[in-house]
Order: sequence, then structure tokens, then C-alpha cells
Amino acid sequence: MPLIQISVPAGSLDAATKAKMIELVTDASVTAEGIPAARQFTWVHINEVPDGGWGMGGRALTLDMMKAALAPK
Repeated sequence: MPLIQISVPAGSLDAATKAKMIELVTDASVTAEGIPAARQFTWVHINEVPDGGWGMGGRALTLDMMKAALAPK
């Protein structure tokens, strides 16, 4: 009975994207376990971290800062 927790910046995923993430992460877990019946007992919890609640290298990060870091150069 796995519990999978995913943390994302608040507001970064819409409802459809969260649903797809839950589906695909569940698929991956069931595949890794090799027990198809485990699907009905697999929990996926998406935690939305408030803006500025992330930190790296001693510095608080916002969603805008993360988006800028991931933008193509």
C-alpha cells in the first residue's frame, strides 16, 4: 500500500495536469511492484508548497524564479 508524495510550487499545476501526474505515477508504482492489484491501494498525494516556501543554496525561491531558471536560453 504505497503512499507517494509529490511536492510542487503552489499554482504550478492545473487540475488536469495533477490528474495525469497521479495516473502516471500510479502506473509506474504498480509496474515497479509487479502487483496489478496494488493499484487500488496506491495513494498519490500532491503537496502544493506556498510561493517562497522553497529554498536552495540558502536562498528562498519563488515560482517565477523557478520558471526563469527552466526557460530555454
